[in-house]
This record gives sequence, structure tokens and C-alpha cells, in this order.
Amino acid sequence: MGRLIKKRGKTTLSGPAGNVDFYSFGGTTYFKSRAKRHKKSRSKLAVTGRNNFASVVKFSGGVIKIPAIKEIWNSSSFPGRNAFQKIIKNNMPLARDGNLTIKNFYTPKGHKLFIPDFYLEEDALRFEFDVYGLIRPPLTVHMFFYLYNRKDTNSFVFTFLYKPIHIANNDVDMQTKKGELKYIINKGLDKAEITDLSLFKDVVVLLAVTGTPAITKRKGWTNTVGFDIPLV
Repeated sequence: MGRLIKKRGKTTLSGPAGNVDFYSFGGTTYFKSRAKRHKKSRSKLAVTGRNNFASVVKFSGGVIKIPAIKEIWNSSSFPGRNAFQKIIKNNMPLARDGNLTIKNFYTPKGHKLFIPDFYLEEDALRFEFDVYGLIRPPLTVHMFFYLYNRKDTNSFVFTFLYKPIHIANNDVDMQTKKGELKYIINKGLDKAEITDLSLFKDVVVLLAVTGTPAITKRKGWTNTVGFDIPLV
């Protein structure tokens, strides 16, 4: 509701009147039309698009918290003002039905990361990976777990877990084959991770490795590899 304001013998209008807002500044009264409110579309396509965006934005927000990966994106040639925008822009087309997929990625194209199988059990995970000697320890395996299809609801609910594994020169078993190093990982899950996994039906696991490049000034990271794993 608008109102009349009398001050120093002068009357001005203030507040809303229909679709117009009045306000005074510097002794002059101004008005502007109020923006119309639009109802959100509830069509399947619109809902899916919003859910895709929510998943990608939260994923991107987690990725840029990792300094090494954030710097890789900031230095990349992808369009965007910063790492956050670049990750969103390049991952949006890869989300499907409101969820991330194994095609989503959080490292720009790098060295090949070979992971033949990924085993996720109730309290542990097991896998092998090979970077073909192109990245040397100390290195880090970055793992994002995108949990979706919550068991106790049909609504759009998801959560993320980030689990890094740091590898020094002498703290993992290594097998040498034709000059290449293959790393064997057998890692337990903590109580909170086990609880989160138990609440969902499915998980997308995205993995990438950063470390010391074997050749100076070459890339110190790998491509992102994904697995879609049922939890029930």
C-alpha cells in the first residue's frame, strides 16, 4: 500500500500502488513498475532441467574446494570467468534426468587413467589404477561419490562425498610391468560414509589423479573416469 508523506510543506508518494512502486530520492519522487512474478513450470522437462542444474552446481562447488584442481581449471582455455563457471558450463550437457552420469568430469583432458574395475562394498572399496608412469608420487586419487535415488523417498534428493587418497613414494604396493606402475588400492570407509551409502540406491563414482608430472611442464593430472554402481 502506498502512502502520502508531508514534509516541509511538500507532499510525496511512497510505497506500492498497484503494479507501481513510488520512492523519493534527493527531494524528487520516482516510480517504477514492479516485476511480474512467474510461476515455475512443473513440466517434466523443466523439473529435470532444474534438477540437472542443482546437481551440477553442487558438484562444481565441491570441486573448486580442491586447490590443485581449481588451479587446473583456472588455467584452462575453457570459456568462463572462473573455475566454478567453467565446470558448470562443461558439465551441464552431460547430466541426465536430474542426475550426474559417468560422463561428467572434474578434470580437463589430461593423461589417461586406466581403472579396469571398481568394487564398492559395505565398508570398503577396492580398485587398481595405472597412469603409465606419466604421473609420479606423491600423487592424489580424487574420488567424488554422487549418491542418488534415496531409499526412503521418491523426491529429488542427492548428496556428495569427496574422498581423497594420498600416495607417497613408499606407502602403496606397486607392481612393475614393462616399466609401468600399477597401484592397488584397498581402502576402508569411515562410519559416516557407510551411513550415507546405506541411505541410497545408486552412486556415481568419479575418479581422477593429480601428482608430479614425469616430464617437467607437462600435465600433472589425468582424465576423469566414472562408474555407476547400484547399492541394492
